[in-house]
Amino acid sequence: MTEFRSRAAALLDGAARHVGALGVAALAALVAWVVLSRYALGQTPRWSEELPRLILVWITFIGIISGFLRNSHFRAGILEMLLPDGAPRRVLLALAWLASAAFLLILVVTGWKITLFTWHHQTTAMSLPGGLFYLCLPIGAGLSVLALLLRGGRS
Repeated sequence: MTEFRSRAAALLDGAARHVGALGVAALAALVAWVVLSRYALGQTPRWSEELPRLILVWITFIGIISGFLRNSHFRAGILEMLLPDGAPRRVLLALAWLASAAFLLILVVTGWKITLFTWHHQTTAMSLPGGLFYLCLPIGAGLSVLALLLRGGRS
């Protein structure tokens, strides 16, 4: 089962990183185009704020998946400084894992509710469903829960 988990984690991490990289590239290209069109052509595209914001929100929540898989989220490291390796540290790390999972599950549920509530609202510039901005919450948090499960209790 461990080999399956590490393969699945590697696939999920690779997918999240590739999607994130594509999103960052698209964001950079869009921002460059907006700056060029605004200052060189004298016309700002209608979507100049809305589309880059949508992409930025999505790549952020896709990026958290890889952060959970690699355990590379910001940590103060104080636990390692205060407690030697042993049972108390493992208990606190397990509690941190459970707290992360609980928070992510809350994000899945509330993110889905917000997505459904705002789906029929249209964005101003592009007339996209407003829920697209919030759909990244349940997807990113749900895949992050999967990442936590694949990673297990390792810290």
